Amino acid sequence: MKVVGVAVMMVMVVSTAAGHDWGWGSCPSIKTFPDLDVDKFLGLWYVIQQTDTTSSCLTMNYSRASPTQLRATKSRQLLVLDSLSIEHTNSYTAKLDMPDLDNPAAMRVKWPLNLAGKADYRVVDIDYDNYAVVFECQKFANFLHRKSTAILARSPSLSNEIISEKRKALNDMGISTGDLDTIDHSVCVKREDAGLNIDIDEETIKKMLKDASQSVRNIASQLAGGASDLAASLAELSRTLASTSSNQEAVAIID
Repeated sequence: MKVVGVAVMMVMVVSTAAGHDWGWGSCPSIKTFPDLDVDKFLGLWYVIQQTDTTSSCLTMNYSRASPTQLRATKSRQLLVLDSLSIEHTNSYTAKLDMPDLDNPAAMRVKWPLNLAGKADYRVVDIDYDNYAVVFECQKFANFLHRKSTAILARSPSLSNEIISEKRKALNDMGISTGDLDTIDHSVCVKREDAGLNIDIDEETIKKMLKDASQSVRNIASQLAGGASDLAASLAELSRTLASTSSNQEAVAIID
């Protein structure tokens, strides 16, 4: 099971990396939605289009963790597992900090598998009942950044008119929409029907790392024990050989 968990984590790392577009320099300066009503923003959203992804049945569910922090749970089906005909669900939960409550649309996100730390997370546009647009960006060493854009909807579909309107608005802000992929929500596995449910959050990662660390310690202990047993065996063999040699010498003298 631990091997499966590690394999799934590797698939998710690759999938997460693929869901971004890379660029030079710092993250672009993006205007956030003014006076975001956080409580109206919460709840389930279907991802209609997202940057460079092969996932299907992609949703985002936002909930309160504290007055200054949200939970963002991304649920999806992974292409690799779909191609193996494995009915599965996958959820991946991040923490969203709101450092400035006067501008709650400007958040900071920390995904458990993102070893580089937090990224900017912006609510760019929203009407609460039909659509929302979010933008995520993380810079690396001041000369490189990666970014991801998503158009969300309260239902699995959104009118082409609204999609075109939001894509144009993004382009006007300098955010390229050429690599936005449309998400397929037509064949989605329910959690209760799935043969495999993969839930990844900060606690899961900590447990997996703890289990991995314990496994390494167990292996080291076994190796140490094996080395100790080997040393004892060699010592015993040496004593036996020495005793045998002495006896042979004694016999030779007597003869």
